[in-house]
Order: sequence, then C-alpha cells, then structure tokens
Amino acid sequence: MKLRFLTAALVLAFVLQACNLPSNLPATETPTLSIPSATTQPPPTATATQTPSPTNTPPPTLTFTPTVPIAFPKDVAVNCRLGPGQAWLVLSGLTVGQSSQIVGKNSDTSWWYIVDPNNSGRNCWVSGSVTNTAGNLATIPVVETPKASVVNVRVSVDPASISVAGCVGPVPSIKIKGTIETNGPATVKWYFETQQGGALSTQTTEFDAFGPKEFSADYTPTLAAGTYWVRLIVASPNSIQAETNYKIECP
Repeated sequence: MKLRFLTAALVLAFVLQACNLPSNLPATETPTLSIPSATTQPPPTATATQTPSPTNTPPPTLTFTPTVPIAFPKDVAVNCRLGPGQAWLVLSGLTVGQSSQIVGKNSDTSWWYIVDPNNSGRNCWVSGSVTNTAGNLATIPVVETPKASVVNVRVSVDPASISVAGCVGPVPSIKIKGTIETNGPATVKWYFETQQGGALSTQTTEFDAFGPKEFSADYTPTLAAGTYWVRLIVASPNSIQAETNYKIECP
C-alpha cells in the first residue's frame, strides 16, 4: 500500500515539472504536405535553337598598288597614237590585260603619254576615255603635242612616154600626179618641179588628220628628144621629195 502511494506521488511530481518547462522554446512546426492540383500543367519545354554552321567566307581581295603610274584598257583593246587625238597615226596598241607606264599627259588630262608596249624605245598616246589608271598620277608632267610631218610622197606622169615624128608639130601635155601622206594634222606647202620647165606654183594644203591626199597638174613639155625628171617637192612642215621620169622620142 505504501509502495503504490509512493509511485503515484512520483508520477504526479514528474507531470507538474513538465508543465513548468520554459515557454520560449520554439514550437515544432508540423510540415504541411503540398499536393499539386491535377489541373496544373508542367512548364513548357524550351525548344532547342539550331546554331547555323559557319560559312566559307573568302578572304578579302588584296589591291595591288603599282609603284609607278600605269594605264590599261577598260574592256577592249585601244590604239596608241603618235599624238593626243584620233587625227594622229596609230603606232601601237594596248590589249586587254596589258598595261604600260604613264610618262606624261596632255593639258586637260584627256590623253595619257605611255611607253609603247611593243617598242620600249618610244612613247605613244592613249585616250583617257577608254583606259583605266593606277598609281600616283599627281606628279605626271604635261607633254607638248608633237608636230606632224609628211612621211611619204609619190609622183607619176601620164603618159610616161611621148613620141612626135621628127619632133615637129604640136606637143601633147602630160599629167603629173602626186601623193602626199602625213602622220597627223598639218599644214603642208608643196610644189611640182620639172627638169624642162622649172617649178610650178607653190600650193598650201591643210591635213585635218593623218593619211594621204592626191594632187595633179597638167604640164606641156618642150619638144626635144630625151628623158627628163619630174619632182614633187614638200617644203614644210619638213623637207621631202619624190621623183619620176618621162621620155620624149622623135622617130
């Protein structure tokens, strides 16, 4: 009986002591289980972005800058002339893909003076309208336009032979024919001269461009048997002449 009473007393003391524990101890949270709603959709899956593969980009083209100024055709072959203009004789030419050093220009830079691509010992002119250029053009000097000259003369007579019985009677006339050719625009002074009659009158002819021109004159020789010369003489812009013969027979 005493033992049961003692046991009851101890249990009661333990319970009272438990009620006096400090109240500032943190209360233990009871975890709440969160159950997602059945209607909640999962977040969309991000679509993978395809990264383009690198392209084969060609390297930049290197521009060649010549150390000397040059000229070359734009798209077709061009003539290289004696002077700066189409009125001048063609000396040479530049083909597509070919270039030549510029050594001069005319006063308005419409024509370039270049080293002849087919003869390095001389120069000629190409038009700026049909050529491209490269290099430093600032120091190119102005070159004086050349003076055209007569490059060829020819002379003939018709008929080349006259026959007069006994050298008595009327003397038939002969026609003297001459050709003068220039290499560019020029003013030409010229005349015919015969062995029997001397010089005919001096003529002045304007050549607007290179090329030949023909001239003629009627002449009545002196009736005397023999062979006589006839000349075509150019006095300017340069001196040049040609000679032929006619014959008078007196059977």
